[in-house]
Amino acid sequence: MQLIPDNIDFSAYMDEPPAEHRVVPASSLLDSVIDHFFKPSDAPQVQMGWRKTHGDFEFRPAEVSLWAGINGHGKSQVIGQVALDLMDQSQRVCIASLEMAPPKVMARMARQAGGRLDVTVPFLKTFHRWTDSRLWIYDHVGSTDPRTILAVIRYAVDKFGVQHFVVDNLAKVIEKEDDYNGQKAFVNSLCTVAKDTGVHIHLVLHVKKGESEHKVPGKFDIKGSGATADLVDNIFVVWRNKAKEEEFREGNQEHADDPDCLLKLEKQRHGETEGSYRLWFHPGSMQYLESRHDRPKVYRIEPGITATEVEF
Repeated sequence: MQLIPDNIDFSAYMDEPPAEHRVVPASSLLDSVIDHFFKPSDAPQVQMGWRKTHGDFEFRPAEVSLWAGINGHGKSQVIGQVALDLMDQSQRVCIASLEMAPPKVMARMARQAGGRLDVTVPFLKTFHRWTDSRLWIYDHVGSTDPRTILAVIRYAVDKFGVQHFVVDNLAKVIEKEDDYNGQKAFVNSLCTVAKDTGVHIHLVLHVKKGESEHKVPGKFDIKGSGATADLVDNIFVVWRNKAKEEEFREGNQEHADDPDCLLKLEKQRHGETEGSYRLWFHPGSMQYLESRHDRPKVYRIEPGITATEVEF
C-alpha cells in the first residue's frame, strides 16, 4: 500500500487535456466490433469475487460505476471487499476514502483479507507487503473539490498505472445536496476522465431518505441530480437487512435464511444482465458471503501463500 499525499502539486493534472474530435470511416472500427461479438479467449475478465455474479458482470475499462445505498448500509465495506477481489486479480486500485482515515481503511481491509477478526502483526506486515503495486490510498480526509479529485485520478493513472479509482463519497466532493448542476458536471467529468485514461471509476453515494430503511431502494432513489444515474455506465445498490438484525437482537431467528444484504445491479449499459444478489454478512471478517453457511474467503496475500499459512 502506498499513500498519495494531499500536498502534492497536482496543478499539471488540473485541466482536462484538449478534446480530440475525429471523424473516422466506419470500416476502421471492424476489429473492435469483432471483439465485441467474439471476445478473445485470452482477454482479461475482471470480476467480483462472488461466483453468482460471474457471467453477469465484469469491470470493463473506461467506465464509471455507482455504488449507492442508505447511509450506514455497508457501501464502503462492500467496495472494500470488491477492491480486494480486484487486487487478487492483479488489478491496481486507488482509494480516496474521504470519510475515513487511511489506517482505518487498511484495518478493515486487513480483516477482510485475512477472513478473521484476530489478525496479528506478522500477518499485517505480510498483507501490507502484498498490497505494494496493487493498492494506493489518497491521504486526505474531509471535503475536497471536483478539480482536485479529478487531478488525483489523472495523477494516479499516469504515475502508478492505476486501473480502478474509488471516490468515497460524492457528498465530500459536492457538499450541497441541491447542487444538481454541480453534481451533473462532476459525474460528467468522471465519465470523461474514465474514457480518456481507461481507468474504471467507482463512485460511492447515498440514496434519498425513504419512508423506511427496511424498503429496498432502487436507482430512482439516488440522491441528487437525476442526471447522475443517466450518465454512468453501471449502478449497484447496497441494502442491509436491518429488520432481520433487529429480530436477531431480540432472539428471533425465524428469518435466519433471509439474506443480510442485497447487492442490486440496477444498470449495466454495456452488458445484458441486471439483477439482485443475496449476500450474508460475517461480522468477524467483515466479509459478505454468498451463502449463510459459507466460510469467509482467505485471500492469497503472497504467491503460493494464503493468510491461514501466515503466523496469526
